[in-house]
Amino acid sequence: MLPNRPSRGWLAMAACLSLPLQAAEWVAEPSIQLRGEYNDNVRLTTTDHGSSWAATLDPRLHLARRTQLWDLGANARLRGTRYTGEHNLDTVDQFLDASLQRRFERGSFDASAGYVRDTTLQNEFLDQDTGLVTNQIDRTSRNLRLAGKGMFNERTFLEAAVSYRDLEYEDGARSNLLDYDYFTPSLTLSHQLNAKTRLFGVLSHSRLDYDSDSEFESKTDSLQLGASHKFTETWTLSGSVGSRRTRTSSLVQVAIPCPDPFGFLTCGSTLEPRDSRTTGLVYNLSLERELETGNISLSASRSVTPSSTGSETDTTTVNLSGSHRFTPQLSARLVVSYLQSETVGGTSTQADADRYRVSPSLRWQLDRDLALSAGYHYTRVTRDTVTDDADSNAVYVSLGYSWPRMAVSR
Repeated sequence: MLPNRPSRGWLAMAACLSLPLQAAEWVAEPSIQLRGEYNDNVRLTTTDHGSSWAATLDPRLHLARRTQLWDLGANARLRGTRYTGEHNLDTVDQFLDASLQRRFERGSFDASAGYVRDTTLQNEFLDQDTGLVTNQIDRTSRNLRLAGKGMFNERTFLEAAVSYRDLEYEDGARSNLLDYDYFTPSLTLSHQLNAKTRLFGVLSHSRLDYDSDSEFESKTDSLQLGASHKFTETWTLSGSVGSRRTRTSSLVQVAIPCPDPFGFLTCGSTLEPRDSRTTGLVYNLSLERELETGNISLSASRSVTPSSTGSETDTTTVNLSGSHRFTPQLSARLVVSYLQSETVGGTSTQADADRYRVSPSLRWQLDRDLALSAGYHYTRVTRDTVTDDADSNAVYVSLGYSWPRMAVSR
């Protein structure tokens, strides 16, 4: 694991909490979860492997404060996992985030900061950044977002936002993973056409820089136009579509030919600049249906995302989820997801893959504060750089307790 040291995530949270706010109510909501899991291929590898058992202790704390003009929130989480048969995978992950909002008569200002210290081997979700690498490597992620929203009139507003992410690996060279900085400013113009329909447009720019000798830099500009419409009290459709243009520059190692009549000899190599431009489609679609005893949602998106493999990826995701309450205490949920990532520019990397996951689960609310959950994950990964597919089956049971909400007024 990474050595303990003061982090910018802690400092950002402390800065937010130190802001002077008017007299208001402080709210604290602590919770804890104990989880046991069996996985027959936790590394999602195609080589010989064994199964593993894991136990996870996951305490969390949510803090919030609200006044007439300010909202302030913070979340802290520790997730410790111990494995049997895979002791080198034992880890303690840390998550911190803080947010604030200042409301004005015709707009608002929002700020948020986050800090995550975890590893590349995550089974809770499909890791887009690494392409589900088979090695566990410690990493630290820091992010910051600032946004301001202003109203032109009662129906039209403009939001300007800028976000920054910094990702560092402790030993990324072992799996050819690179540190990077990702900077994204954006503008969103929205108009409420009527009570059911909203029109919007999003203009964004992103810049990706890697901390490597390749001096790789990627810039992407995109424009999307979209709409959201509430057909009935239970059906809502939202979507946007547009195009993107990506420009990349890097230094590429090129062989220096020697004066050889047959052309077989080289006299070393040199780094030469190489630029490329690509264009593509971007979109974001979602359909939601609210039911008396649950809900159903379908979403699809395509965008350019950063990857630690050394270039950006063109990422397509499709998610179908549904939930159903059998009784006030017992509910079920099913999530089916698909993710495809392709390296921008046509070069194959370990991030090029198709990933499928099916996740049914049950939740039983034992009482107001105590809940029991059980579920199953099936995951299949098809990598372009590997001939065989990798799949895993995981079964888990978790017991969660949430303390009653604690509030202090000042």
